[in-house]
Amino acid sequence: MEETNFKNRGELVFETLKREILDLKLEPGKLISENDICERFGVSRTPVRDALRLLQEQGFVETIPYRGTYVTLLSLDNIKQMIYMRVAVETMVLRDFLQVQTPMVIEDIRHAIAQQRAVIKEPGFVPEQFYRLDAKMHSIWFTAVRRQKLWDMLQAQQLHYTRFRMLDFITETDFMRIISEHERLFGLIEEKNEKELEAVLKDHLYYSMKRMRHSIEVDYKDYFEEEPEEGRFVI
Repeated sequence: MEETNFKNRGELVFETLKREILDLKLEPGKLISENDICERFGVSRTPVRDALRLLQEQGFVETIPYRGTYVTLLSLDNIKQMIYMRVAVETMVLRDFLQVQTPMVIEDIRHAIAQQRAVIKEPGFVPEQFYRLDAKMHSIWFTAVRRQKLWDMLQAQQLHYTRFRMLDFITETDFMRIISEHERLFGLIEEKNEKELEAVLKDHLYYSMKRMRHSIEVDYKDYFEEEPEEGRFVI
């Protein structure tokens, strides 16, 4: 019974810390104290160490001998390659979607954008809400062409890309710009304008990297691994 309790508590600690890392509540490079976690969750060191071991195995934290356990930094190289892959995959998915779209699915996209408009007006709005609605909208065309597994695989690349997207939304001051881009995509989908849709999608997915250049180099420099000089901001 005791082992079961430890396992459940360890899973609770693991899932909570993982979500906080992804949502940037635990920032890249932050020192994680075993004592603080034990006190916070009211548990012994065993479930905490189990949780930290799992987080380390999945790359969310790293242990530096004689210094402690830290949240891993973000890799810009990994992020840029993920954006490249997402553009390639989502372009193909949208190409297929234009051939099979139905009025019902079109209404799903319209509703998803309406939800985005509504959420940014709510008192106490937080960027995580918009992030999840944004992902929900993009997933619609993957599901419509029965490529949900591809979408799940893209979403699973969360260690660097998901945290970067969360930083994108945290530093965004104009959510209406994003919604306007979504509405532009939606209009081109309705028109079945494949050529322009692919160009607009590419600009949409790469925009955050360009917008955040100063933040990455200055404001949030400590969140990122140092890049080789020749690799900087090649997108």
